[in-house]
Amino acid sequence: MLSTTQIMQLALDLVGFDAIPPDSAILVEGSRVRRALFGIDVGPAELLLARQLGLDAAIAHHPSAAVLTYADVLERHVAQMTGAGVPLAEARAAVDPLKEAFALRYHRGNYGEVPSAARLLGLAYLNIHNPLDELGRRIMDEAVQKTLATAGPGARVRDVVDGLMSLPEFQTAPTRPLVVLGSPDNAAGRVFLSHAAGTNGGAPVALAYFRHGVGTLIYIHLDPGELPRLRAEAPPGANLIVSGHIVSDLVGINPFVKALEERGLEIVRASGL
Repeated sequence: MLSTTQIMQLALDLVGFDAIPPDSAILVEGSRVRRALFGIDVGPAELLLARQLGLDAAIAHHPSAAVLTYADVLERHVAQMTGAGVPLAEARAAVDPLKEAFALRYHRGNYGEVPSAARLLGLAYLNIHNPLDELGRRIMDEAVQKTLATAGPGARVRDVVDGLMSLPEFQTAPTRPLVVLGSPDNAAGRVFLSHAAGTNGGAPVALAYFRHGVGTLIYIHLDPGELPRLRAEAPPGANLIVSGHIVSDLVGINPFVKALEERGLEIVRASGL
């Protein structure tokens, strides 16, 4: 048996975090969790399913509206961008409007909906987002860099896709990575994986990367409405790969589920797992 605190701590330990990030939370505590439902998205319907299955807890990946500090995790974009050579002022200009939009979105949300359902059903409930995204980011980046090293200086965008496809989650997924800007035959140039920062940064963040030397950027998802601006404003030779949302999330979730199971927790997979 594990407590919700121990479950969360295991996720933090996998990536060396010393505190729960602002997009993750223990919303209903539990001290004797033996069997848990784990889903990418968990709402009242999944909680009812967990109760019907006789489980003790529900673990979500994505945060519900109850996680009011979600927008703060978008700060990780700034750290990633400046680390890749984007000037701080330019990174802030790209990220601050995104933070404001998400703060307003969560402010209007029904923050009591899912936790109250969990309490009424007698279930522990938590969500673990950024730690698992960070774990997935590291695994995907390592796979891509390994393939690029093999391809050498002549690496193409298709080699980046091949790196992603070397991972078992991508090999079994019903989706495939999409080159939505540029071409698989283009030179890859400097490759950067923008992930584990809450959500993708849309056109403003991508364009900042392209302006400062990134030739191929990887997002795990992208709003279609961002594409026209990217295609109009990106410099020649810029490439954007969308790896796929659920499959990319699973790259970080699957090792965590394995670690939970190794510690005796029974995991019932649902909602995308």
